[in-house]
Amino acid sequence: MTVFPKPERIDAFDGELSRRVDPQEWARISAMRDHPRFLHGVLQYAQVIPAYFAGKLVLNKVVTEVWRFHTLAFALHLHDIRDPGDPRTGLTITRLQRICQEQKIASAGRVIALVGLMQLGGYLKRVPSVADSRIILLVPTEKLVATVRGWGQAMMSAIDSIEPGAGFEQRHLADPGFDTRLRRAGMDIMLAGWRLVDPWHEVMHFVARDAAWMLLLRLIDPVIRAGIGGEPVIVSLDLAEFGKKFGVSRSHMRRVLDTAFEQGLLAAPPRNGSHIVMSHRLICSYLVTLASELDIFRFSARAASRAPLPRPGAALQS
Repeated sequence: MTVFPKPERIDAFDGELSRRVDPQEWARISAMRDHPRFLHGVLQYAQVIPAYFAGKLVLNKVVTEVWRFHTLAFALHLHDIRDPGDPRTGLTITRLQRICQEQKIASAGRVIALVGLMQLGGYLKRVPSVADSRIILLVPTEKLVATVRGWGQAMMSAIDSIEPGAGFEQRHLADPGFDTRLRRAGMDIMLAGWRLVDPWHEVMHFVARDAAWMLLLRLIDPVIRAGIGGEPVIVSLDLAEFGKKFGVSRSHMRRVLDTAFEQGLLAAPPRNGSHIVMSHRLICSYLVTLASELDIFRFSARAASRAPLPRPGAALQS
């Protein structure tokens, strides 16, 4: 078992960060962050998620930016709750536009662009509604189903790293319905208004830009291994090679890093990727963000292991 150096100053910015959410939400997040095995989950997440997305260029264009990721989640939700006998249900462009606008996720135009990209990538297909052939539904292809399931499997491995006896990865693998129940539980929380990144603007700088979430995961891995709160960790990265893996240009990655330094998110000029040093504020904000995400997934995995589904927003009170 990997033994991590004792983290120091992991709570250095708690006074500021805790004021961005209500006390109940902060208690939920900090409890996960202070879990004795939390950093094991963070390290597993930082390893498996970039490895899963590397080389999948269209997939990266679909999901590795926060608003597109949310749009995909709502698209799957509309498909999951469909009733084949009811023409008023199912995934259509109009229904996806409506829910994205209601949830303040994406404009109508962005929804159309994302749907077109997903069709081009072979993730969605057009199928006439069984109940009313005049209605054209968008249906996830086997390619999308397998992709989402694989990503869910990666998330469950991160949860199991925190709770080794939970066995969520094995349950997810063995139970074909687990993935759908996992999404349903998480979507109930999102529909209740929860948003992962909104309070944490330091992390939002990265997740709001193509492939920059993958960049942030690449930067955090050596920091965790060195021990949070110790000497600053300098990371060198071949931006051109990294960009090829995730479908973005070298100049795009340079802009992400340069603007991060301008905003105080990096502790030193990045020097075209040869000298990247995360600020301690960014590290602390990242850990809070991931604690929130992993806790929601843990809750959703527990809900997926039993029936019925939890009421909307239940995770925020548990």
